[in-house]
Amino acid sequence: MSIVFGETPDPKLSQVTVIDSSGSRVDAGSTAVVPGHPLELTLPLRPRLPNGVYTVRWRTVSTVDGHLAAGSFAFGVGVAVSSPAGASSATTSAGPTPAAVATRMLLYLGLIGVLGTVILGLFAFGMLPLPLRRVIVLGAAIALVGGLGVVVDQILAADVTASTLFQSSLGAALFARTLAALVLMAAALLQLRPQWSRPSAPAAGAAALVAMAIDVLNSHASAQSPALLNDLAQWLHIAAVGLWIGGLMALVVVLLRTPPEVRSDASRRLSTLAGIGLVVVAATGVFRAVVEIPSWTDLVTTTFGALVLVKVALLAILAALGAVNRWRNIPRLPGALDALRRVSSTEIVVGVATVAVAAALVNVAPPVEYAAASSLPSSVTVSASDYATTVKARLTVTPGRAGFNTFDLEVSDYDTGRRIAPRSVTLTLTQPFRPTLAASTLQLAPRSDGVAEGRGASLSLGGIWEIAAVVEYQDRSAELHFQLATIEQAPSVQAQKMGSGLPTLYTVPMSADVSAQIYLDPDKPGTGTLHVTYFDAGGNEARVPTTAIGMTPSGGTGTPTLLAARPFDPTGHYVANVTVGAGPTRFDVLATTASGQALATYLVITPGQ
Repeated sequence: MSIVFGETPDPKLSQVTVIDSSGSRVDAGSTAVVPGHPLELTLPLRPRLPNGVYTVRWRTVSTVDGHLAAGSFAFGVGVAVSSPAGASSATTSAGPTPAAVATRMLLYLGLIGVLGTVILGLFAFGMLPLPLRRVIVLGAAIALVGGLGVVVDQILAADVTASTLFQSSLGAALFARTLAALVLMAAALLQLRPQWSRPSAPAAGAAALVAMAIDVLNSHASAQSPALLNDLAQWLHIAAVGLWIGGLMALVVVLLRTPPEVRSDASRRLSTLAGIGLVVVAATGVFRAVVEIPSWTDLVTTTFGALVLVKVALLAILAALGAVNRWRNIPRLPGALDALRRVSSTEIVVGVATVAVAAALVNVAPPVEYAAASSLPSSVTVSASDYATTVKARLTVTPGRAGFNTFDLEVSDYDTGRRIAPRSVTLTLTQPFRPTLAASTLQLAPRSDGVAEGRGASLSLGGIWEIAAVVEYQDRSAELHFQLATIEQAPSVQAQKMGSGLPTLYTVPMSADVSAQIYLDPDKPGTGTLHVTYFDAGGNEARVPTTAIGMTPSGGTGTPTLLAARPFDPTGHYVANVTVGAGPTRFDVLATTASGQALATYLVITPGQ
């Protein structure tokens, strides 16, 4: 079985278990990444599971932002999981805990304090006065504590052991954050030595920018496409906050600790810098909000949206206070220094609150990630008629992939097309390429609009499904047969042309340890032989005692056929006689390894291409 996530999971920090109705585990191996699909984790199950309902429980840490998420869902083998409460997916994510918000807030305050102080000091003074140099040291120390706290909080939440830590994405993040914080701290400490203060100030500012970039690369921005553009916008956003609010923090120190003529000049210069910072914050903030919030309703229906609205309100207050200083108090300097100090102090309070909201936002998944995690393929619709051609029906399966689905069946008269309201509909679902998988049934109930509807996890596995529908209407009944392929992520396929007149060799990974090499001989329409050979990770033939091969014309929309696969040699090479047309043909390959691991994949071959 496999699970697809909205962000790349860390396999070292991921746990997936499958239990039956008695609570006994039926998984039979360790969790691994599906080759070529970094968003997908796979877990082998015991062969030939008995009929029943099984619960999947998963827990993973994102390699993108280090956040912990967990969830569960159910599927049925031979039975339908008809209860939405029992079968629907349930997902939780580590929210903005006080520790997570506090540590991120310290990190941000420290970094923007250092950056704003360096820029204001160099821009206004050329050489930083001692009070500002002390602010840089304090900011670097706060950033060091906050940065380490962010990773430690994530490590504790993920319950990572020491032996696993440095093999995981959290270990890499810990190393990068620690290195950047130590470089920043070293540059800041040089501020205490007058002869080194001038050259080390730009170094401290650069180290703060690097630390901001490292934080961005471990945040939501890196999970959104295009990652480079989103990372750049987020980095500029934080840097502009440092220019604006960080510079404001430094100005308050200047207003308290420097002569009046110095205060006036610094205030005027900060007003210019703050204006630039405000424009950049607004532009990048709007861009990131458009990316992270898909619809206007998400602003009022999600925690992330509510926090964005609070942040916008606080920034508006900051802009208004800044306007008061720029257009009223600064032109009246030095006589308005007291008024300037009061307004600036108020700005600091509002600015700290804004940083706190930003720290909370980083620890809440944006609505676009909810959409990515829950977005499922569009519905699949198939049509059929009964053998007597008295009725025809259209079956729509939403979302049309393995898991929990909604089934809608519309029945109409074959000749007139007039809709017929069925009294009852029973679906029987089987997978022709999995002979050991028992059939499951699902009852559809009629709606007021004449459509029969039902919900369940009858499509518990990806692949080709045969669906027999028994429709009772008026005083008659009819049986219709549908065939559909549940939409699934296409496997990673490597195609190798063997030369003129020779077949194309396809290599398809089936697990971390087993791949299948498949080719059609001859590679042209007509009668031929399909070859399937299994190989292990070392390139040796893998021992596969049993295999099943299915063939479906038209790339998966035709009538499926279970081929008579026979061993070509004693290990893992199988062949099957086939007759293929000129168009695409889908081949489903199902195997059981010597250790009992069940594997499945598929390949679409167009002969001669």
